[in-house]
Amino acid sequence: MTAPASILIVRLSAIGDVIHSLPVLDALRTALPTARIGWLVEELSAPLLQNHPQLDKLYIIPKKRWRGKWLSSFRSEIRPFFAAIRADGWDATLDLQGLSKSGLAALGAGGKLRVGFAGPNAREINAFLSTRRVRPQPSDRHVVQQNLRLIEGLGLSVPGEPPRGMIGILPEEQQAMREKLTAAGWRGGGERLVAINPGAGWSSKRWSPASFGELAKRIEKVTGLRPLVLWGPGEEAWRDEIAATIGPSHLIAPPTRIRELAVLISLTSLMVGGDTGPTHMAGPLGIPVISIFGASDGHRNRPWPPTGGVMVQQEEMECVPCWKTVCPLEGEKNLQCLRTLTPEAVMQRVESWLATVL
Repeated sequence: MTAPASILIVRLSAIGDVIHSLPVLDALRTALPTARIGWLVEELSAPLLQNHPQLDKLYIIPKKRWRGKWLSSFRSEIRPFFAAIRADGWDATLDLQGLSKSGLAALGAGGKLRVGFAGPNAREINAFLSTRRVRPQPSDRHVVQQNLRLIEGLGLSVPGEPPRGMIGILPEEQQAMREKLTAAGWRGGGERLVAINPGAGWSSKRWSPASFGELAKRIEKVTGLRPLVLWGPGEEAWRDEIAATIGPSHLIAPPTRIRELAVLISLTSLMVGGDTGPTHMAGPLGIPVISIFGASDGHRNRPWPPTGGVMVQQEEMECVPCWKTVCPLEGEKNLQCLRTLTPEAVMQRVESWLATVL
């Protein structure tokens, strides 16, 4: 089977899932250096793919503008949008999302070959929308390994050396962020930073701000890295609690949008956070990462690549992973998977690893 000359990746959302799809782009570009490769994505995650050296084309779905107006927007915007994609003549689509919306998007983008998942990775009506389906192997435990398995549907082999994937950051973007950090109190020069990210979309994934602060203090004592507290809209209280726990050595990150956050993380020496998009940015940027897991599966979602990150999770608990957005247990058992992960215990697990990556 001859691999297609042009391939459109379909991974619409979310931030962490788009990041976990970047190794597929890396594998495609390595295997097919002259192929034309594009990506269809929703606007929230699109900034992570801008200026990407391995992409030839980026299509951005304006989800906010179309939300709630799918029928009224169909003739005026949606149909012309997908007609323009079809006019670019993609030979194949690679659906890494496995949902009805991604399958319909791949169908609308054209291409006789539509590769998607078989089995439980194909949800809703997705399997009926693919022309060729690939089932991940039992050994493909990490979501990146599952995504990489799909390229077999294009006639390619999964690479033996797992690709990292990358986020294309420009030097001028880093320089602009250095200036913002300096204005925020960064001394520059040899002062290295550890990014602390407390946020996560699920309360069952969020370690306490006090625990993050205590861990940051221990990391600073052992490594000399100055804690940089990351935050987003609605996370000001967590930010302030972490800063108060760390004490005067902390540095508060300037307000950032998604791409600016990636640029900021690229200037740090270590990332610490939960199972959330900003934490997963570190791997493709080449930054070592410590990720604290609660309700989700650390083996499936652990930092990627495996050599650049460490996952900490209470694996011995019967309810882990539960995949519940809110812990259903009450009393002392509520969020026990996270509450029993003390900063001391986490530091014991990662201290020897830190010596190898810093």
